Amino acid sequence: MEAVAIDKQVLEFEEMSSAEHAIYDRLQSEIGPTLNQTLSQTALIQCVRGWQTESPRYEVTKENVVRIMAFKNKARSTALLSEPSDNVDYFLEHWGSEVYGSDDQGHMLWVERISTIKAVDLLERYDDEAMKDARSVLMEALEVHKGNALCPGQNKVHKHIYVMDLAGVGMSSFSAGVRRVVKNVIVEMGNIYPESVHRMMFVNAPFAFRAIWSLITPMLHPVTKEKTKILGFGETLIREFEKCGITRANIPNIFPGGEATPTPLSELIGKWRAEGTPRWEEGKEYYTNGKEPITTEGALKAAEGKEAAAA
Repeated sequence: MEAVAIDKQVLEFEEMSSAEHAIYDRLQSEIGPTLNQTLSQTALIQCVRGWQTESPRYEVTKENVVRIMAFKNKARSTALLSEPSDNVDYFLEHWGSEVYGSDDQGHMLWVERISTIKAVDLLERYDDEAMKDARSVLMEALEVHKGNALCPGQNKVHKHIYVMDLAGVGMSSFSAGVRRVVKNVIVEMGNIYPESVHRMMFVNAPFAFRAIWSLITPMLHPVTKEKTKILGFGETLIREFEKCGITRANIPNIFPGGEATPTPLSELIGKWRAEGTPRWEEGKEYYTNGKEPITTEGALKAAEGKEAAAA
C-alpha cells in the first residue's frame, strides 16, 4: 500500500476512505477483541491516519498500534482517571496543564507554561518510563474531555491546538533536564497519541529558543513540524491567534487581550475521581460505522449497551 504525500493529509472530520477502512478492518481481524477494549474508535482512526506517510503503511501502522496498546495497558492511562494515584498527583502538581476556548472549527486550546515545569523535582522522582506513564494519564484526560476516548463513535473534531507559553524564561530554563522532560512528555507522547494535534504554538518565544528548537525538530515527524508556529509577544501574538480562527473570547486570559478562563486538567481528573468515572464533553457529534452522526447522548447509550453486552 502506497504512503500518502504530506500535502494530501486527510481532514479529521472526513469519514474513513475505502483504503482506511481496509486497514481498520484488517487491524480488527488480526489483533482481535483486545483492540476495541484498549482503543476507542476515534483513537484507532487516529492510528490508521497517523502513519499514512509511511511505507509499507499497513505494517508500520500495525506495529505502532500494538506498541500503543502495550503502553496504555502498562500505564493504566484510562483506569487512573478515576482512581487515586500518588504518582499521577505528584506529576500534576509539578506540571501545570490547562484547557481554554476553541478555534472556529471546535479545536480545543491546551496550554502549558514552561515556567511551571519543575524539572528538577520530576527527574528526582521519575525515571523516563515512569514519567511517560504519569504524563499519559494527563493526555488521556485531555482525550476524554475532547470526546475521543471511551466513545464508540468517530469524534468529528478530535484534534486540539497545543500552546506552550515560554514567557519569563531564559537559557537556564532550557537546561538538559528540562529538555529531557520536554522530550519525554511532549515528543514521546506524540507517538502514543498520533493525529491529535491540529496546531502547535510556542508563544512568547525568546530569541534563544530558536537555538533550542533546532535540537528538538529532528525528533518531530515532518507533518508535526508543518503544524508548528513559533510566535512572539503582545498584540502580534493576539493577531496570530485570530489568524488561526481563535477569537479574543477563546484566547487564554494569561495573554494580554485574551478573555478565556482556564480549566485545569487536574480539576477534571479530581471531578471524575469523585464521580467514579470519566465523562466526555457534552454536545459532541460522532460518526458511527460511517453512518449518520450521533450526539453525546446517543453515544452514551451506545457505550452503555456495549458494556451490557460484554457483561
